[in-house]
Amino acid sequence: MCKRLIQVVFVLALVVLGLSACSSIPTGSRNGVVVLDIGHFIGGEGASTPGAINGKIIRECAFWYEYAYYVKREIERSGYKCVVCNRGNAPTTEPLRSFARRAGVVQLRRPDRNAARYPSHYHPDRVASGMVSADYAIYRRASAVVFLHHNSSGAWTNSPMPSIILSNRYNGRPLASSIAQTLNREVLNHGMDNGGRECKVQVRYVDADRAAGWLNACDDSGIPAAVIEAAFLNNRNHAAYLADPAKARYYAESIGRGVVAYLRSGQAVNHVRADENKADEGSFGYAAESRRLKVPGAKLLVR
Repeated sequence: MCKRLIQVVFVLALVVLGLSACSSIPTGSRNGVVVLDIGHFIGGEGASTPGAINGKIIRECAFWYEYAYYVKREIERSGYKCVVCNRGNAPTTEPLRSFARRAGVVQLRRPDRNAARYPSHYHPDRVASGMVSADYAIYRRASAVVFLHHNSSGAWTNSPMPSIILSNRYNGRPLASSIAQTLNREVLNHGMDNGGRECKVQVRYVDADRAAGWLNACDDSGIPAAVIEAAFLNNRNHAAYLADPAKARYYAESIGRGVVAYLRSGQAVNHVRADENKADEGSFGYAAESRRLKVPGAKLLVR
């Protein structure tokens, strides 16, 4: 009897070791952390208002250093774990340094030099600028990752803008839809005038499209991902709303409430890429870049 018990324990140990060996690529977990990524980095701030609005010039990265805290707070108040990251170096001047400390920003310290693109550590045929943030979400086995951005398209305008939440193809639509619905109900055309136009969800999966590389890397690990592009900084109505600190906080909190609504909904899809050695449809965008970087499996991308 004792010998049989030892044999059973030995077999179980082998099974556990086998499962561990198969899990080198982290996958999403409903019990994991929500990762919020501050878009762009200090010195490469992204979108900005064409000029001052209500005495302020709003810059995408600096805005989210100040207000990511309120997204995080809304998520944590509802009992979920949340961490804020940024792919650049820590701010060295005030008030951004204090904002970063308040939000507990994890500095990934890899600013994108001249829009350089990098392969994902976990899915090396995914190549994009800003990939380090997606890899961090994968490393943390995130329940969801939200990339905090704004949009802009040139000179000042008062016209309605195409407010969108980008999502990954397999896992992200429920998350993106929840955030969009919350913004439609609480912010867009409820203080932030957009001429009656609502925020929509747009799926991105061809790696050559902006942000699709990060979204696909998260998708491959079964992590719901969404990119916030709901507010346009060259739209006077949007910019005036965000220039008001109380309204900017409410906007950030609304995004947080959208994330919480998703987490409570139980809509996780958890699709994971089945064969890492098989080129995915979205991988073809940067085939030449992948070959130049000697990315493993890049030869698969040119079929």
